[in-house]
Amino acid sequence: MSPPTTTAANQYIRQILHHTDPPPPIAARFFYTSPIPIDDPLSPLPPPTTAATVNLKQEPKAFSEYDNTALDRAWNELRRKILRFHEERGEKGEGERGSSAVGRREGEREGGVRGKGKGVGSGLGKDDGLPQREEEEAEGSDHAGVGVSAAELSSSPATTGTPFLRAPSRRKVESSSVVPGVEERPARPKVRQLDTYDWEDASHLVDHSPAPRKVSKAKKEEATPTMKVAVGVSRLHQVEMPDLQMTPIYWTPVNDVAQVVRGTWFYQDTMLPVETPVANMLEAGYIDLQCWTETWKDELDSAVEVGAAGEMKIVHMLWPDKPPVKGAPETVEQRHERAVEAAADIIDISTGPGGSDNKASGVTTWGRAGAVRVYASCGVIYSNEREATILKPTLLPSAYYGRRPLANYIRKGRQIGIPVVRGFDQAVWDKLHPPKTSAKKTQAERGTATSGANAARRSVEDPALAKSDRPQVSDLVLVIHGIGQKLSQRMESFNFTHAINDFRREIQVECGKEDVKTHFRPDMGGMMVLPVNWRHQLSFEEGGYRNDDGSKDQSSDDFTLNDITPDSLPSVRGIVSDVMLDIPYYMSQHQPQMIAAVIAEANRVYQLWCQNNPGFAQHGRVHIIAHSLGSVMAIDILSNQPTILPPSLADPTSIDLKTTTLDHLLFQTHSLFLAGSPAGFFLLLRRARLRPRIDFPSTSALADPTSNTPDICGPRGQYGCIAVHNIYNIMNGYDPVAYQMNATVDRSLASSLRKAIIPSNTPGYWFAAGTSSTTRWFSGRPPTSSTSSHPVLPRLPSQVEMEVHDFSKEEVAEKRMVLLNDNGQIDFYLRYGGGWLEIQYLTMLGAHSSYWGLRDFIRLVVVEVGRRGGREGTLAGLRGVKKKGGGGGR
Repeated sequence: MSPPTTTAANQYIRQILHHTDPPPPIAARFFYTSPIPIDDPLSPLPPPTTAATVNLKQEPKAFSEYDNTALDRAWNELRRKILRFHEERGEKGEGERGSSAVGRREGEREGGVRGKGKGVGSGLGKDDGLPQREEEEAEGSDHAGVGVSAAELSSSPATTGTPFLRAPSRRKVESSSVVPGVEERPARPKVRQLDTYDWEDASHLVDHSPAPRKVSKAKKEEATPTMKVAVGVSRLHQVEMPDLQMTPIYWTPVNDVAQVVRGTWFYQDTMLPVETPVANMLEAGYIDLQCWTETWKDELDSAVEVGAAGEMKIVHMLWPDKPPVKGAPETVEQRHERAVEAAADIIDISTGPGGSDNKASGVTTWGRAGAVRVYASCGVIYSNEREATILKPTLLPSAYYGRRPLANYIRKGRQIGIPVVRGFDQAVWDKLHPPKTSAKKTQAERGTATSGANAARRSVEDPALAKSDRPQVSDLVLVIHGIGQKLSQRMESFNFTHAINDFRREIQVECGKEDVKTHFRPDMGGMMVLPVNWRHQLSFEEGGYRNDDGSKDQSSDDFTLNDITPDSLPSVRGIVSDVMLDIPYYMSQHQPQMIAAVIAEANRVYQLWCQNNPGFAQHGRVHIIAHSLGSVMAIDILSNQPTILPPSLADPTSIDLKTTTLDHLLFQTHSLFLAGSPAGFFLLLRRARLRPRIDFPSTSALADPTSNTPDICGPRGQYGCIAVHNIYNIMNGYDPVAYQMNATVDRSLASSLRKAIIPSNTPGYWFAAGTSSTTRWFSGRPPTSSTSSHPVLPRLPSQVEMEVHDFSKEEVAEKRMVLLNDNGQIDFYLRYGGGWLEIQYLTMLGAHSSYWGLRDFIRLVVVEVGRRGGREGTLAGLRGVKKKGGGGGR
């Protein structure tokens, strides 16, 4: 779309230029190129290497009908906004150029003859076509404006690669003969001196004239309108217009920016979009021949009656002949680019600024059978108002060879060439690409949750969300990564974001299982998992971590890590620098910068979530999963978190995080899950203990007000005194980085508790049929307790207190443990490895990064996030049990 001319000229061009009926609107369809279908929670997660190779190898995927409607509506709205944007800023174009177009078009419309210029021939029995066109040109000369050369058109500032901008025009091409690469055939009828394209004339561009050469600096700085449309069943991605790129909303893109294509013509055998340049050339020919009219149907019938010579005349060459060279020599690619620009302009003119956009847009990365093609020497036969066939030169009609593709193949339904259709057909798509169904997919659809304020209404309108039991998110889970994410910039398989995307899909599957949902609290909604990518905000330069703001002390001569790293074993040393050195960095003077980066990124993600989900700050819960070094930073952050957030932070969307520096989170953390955590070791180094926060309104504290004392709880700022409702330390027994934390609350109590092994959620060879996941998880007793049939009751104090606040040491420890976790314990072990052929040292290598794919870990997170608060809401299989006096739960 380009800057228009005056309002009067626009009105005149609409009355005169579009006097005849415009072409029918196209049922456009948006596609994206990504290894992960955003509407399929069960899609596999391949380890791509780079974004470029991913896009080139991936077949485009169609957006859902609901998303496509929203995208097309936004696309056409943006088209009108850009037109108004240029009108309001006075970028009128040259009025003299517009008048010549109006004169010529007026003569053409009054004559009642449409332009039938084709690359090979014209209509049958229309000998008066050429004189009429010459009359029109003569009438247009009274309003003459000087034509613009092809070089000027291609170098115009308004001619760019963006989908809404103008390009050259069509009228005539002197001496158009045969298409390059196609042999001259003796029996072929003489080709008229007409063509679809005029490389010199830009006079018809009244609604799409270029911007004036002199524009004020203020206007240049004004950005043209853009739009972002949230897509996908969970609304975690957005399509940026007019760039047509799909990016994640809540996290920084890491090789997961997807190209988006707006298709208008589609391959009939797959319903995948035709390459964008080819689609626009097809549409330009469709407009030039007016294939939607009864006249075209008559011409097709006449061509069949005449024979091969008649069919030769109804062929439209996909690409125009090489124009007369008046400037620098052009390559084939440059000529094609200018032809596509001309075609795009023809399409714009045919519908007008207020009509629908019939152009294809976007960067094509996938063609028929994978290869992107332009069909440089092919011709097209438009067999009706919706279907066409692309034919290579050896299949084109020929009187000399007696080839009649229209009569002998196309009309008889026989395969020839490459059939294409105008507009997307959902019914054909569903038949060619039937959705896969499985029990796991059904569970995922039921457990799907979405971002957005209109989840309830959308669940009625959007079939992809209608199957969800809890579309509105009530629990947001933020995941803080640990060491090694610098390595993901070079090695995609170590990417934390991809692991969390996979983890989110498994969470949705678990939320859809019936045996899990029965243990959810009444007000439980959906769960959403988002990564907190803090590492990319920091870099190791000028002697250590710094923010990438370019600040630099010129007087200093600090050395960097690269200055002291030997050049031997570069691959190994690179891995060590990107992974292992994160821990000593955290223990250095750079620790405050690392903590600040985590706080800033978590607050950014949370604020953006609240902006897109109004009311969540008042009614939703936030949970944190921290892995490895991230768990240590989470303990640091939550030790300094306010016990009660100030009223000024009640509305997180009103805070300007760019100008306001916060040393704490914008939200209170309900549950903290530590995975593969060395936090116990750091508590030992700092000679600190894990303590509940005094006056923190957790469910257990409200149920037992006597526990809210300085003897049991600690104040804000004391390391290890965290403001959370529940903390879980989840360990893989083979993980060399993980440390226990029960003893950081009380050593004696920790030694008296049985080792808590998370019930298995993975049926396998070692589990009999009677020990299903339901039995092991939701039975009425812990898996390590005795088989007594007595109900599980809270354990009575071991020593009866004589006064209200005169607690024994044991009971103080017990109260602390319950305030930190309703289950009465913090450490939980995952089942991992095992087997006759296991080598422990090899198992150890993958144990630290294995948590995101372990089903037992996933179920623990889902159950503990969704259950009711307090000890009454805990599951017997997760409650703490003493080694002695086995029947009681705690």
